Amino acid sequence: MKTIAKPFIFILCLTFFYSCGNVPQVSRKKVIGSWKLDQLVSVGDISDTNNRKATTDRSKPAAKSSRELKVAMVDAQKGDFAKFSDLFPETKNEMEFRADNTASMTIHGNLLNGTWQMNEKMNGLIFTLSDKSKIINLSIAGVNSNSMQVDEPTDIGVVRLSYTKK
Repeated sequence: MKTIAKPFIFILCLTFFYSCGNVPQVSRKKVIGSWKLDQLVSVGDISDTNNRKATTDRSKPAAKSSRELKVAMVDAQKGDFAKFSDLFPETKNEMEFRADNTASMTIHGNLLNGTWQMNEKMNGLIFTLSDKSKIINLSIAGVNSNSMQVDEPTDIGVVRLSYTKK
């Protein structure tokens, strides 16, 4: 009996610890509200900025040089997103998530309305436009009552942006 109980308890404890630390879950209640872009927290690998892949969307202007990109990132870390938003037009300047699962986002001056829901792992949001023409996935790195950090994939790497609650 003792030989069976010890491995069973060990496997049970191991499964519990794995499930607790596997995926950081986000509370739906903390996400609800109006969020405004605050600052650039971090950027993934930008060492190869001159050899970036060309985007297929002609509405996205490409960075002219790595210097222009670095200046835009320094300004964004200080809270000035004008140059950064020009280089990355998919940056969400303002977001509002309501309790009735409706939402709105301002992306490069355009107001988009739609619905939102939490993803299966409860670590991100799925925003669907009202006309269902586009789905935007947001990966949430962290959220509390006053701030939220979102990871945005770009052609230079993952950009972590910080939003504050209005």
